[in-house]
Amino acid sequence: MAEEYTLDKCKLLAEKAASASDLPFQCKKYPEAVKSANIQRQNTSKDAYAGMQGGLAAQANKKKGRPSHAQIQRRLTNSRRFTKQN
Repeated sequence: MAEEYTLDKCKLLAEKAASASDLPFQCKKYPEAVKSANIQRQNTSKDAYAGMQGGLAAQANKKKGRPSHAQIQRRLTNSRRFTKQN
């Protein structure tokens, strides 16, 4: 026996769905539910590094012109820096 999908139930599902393709087939006959699922999908963040802790600090240092930790380590540990012969 197929489950009955009303407009209200489809709207609730659309709020939780990532895109309109995640909605059941019966909900696709309601354009309001499909539209709200598509709008929610467009508002999602596409920044892959949004949750990383050091990202903001690294960006701030880059804007200020400070070298990164790796650049400092390379500068200080290059043993041939002062003894290179051309």
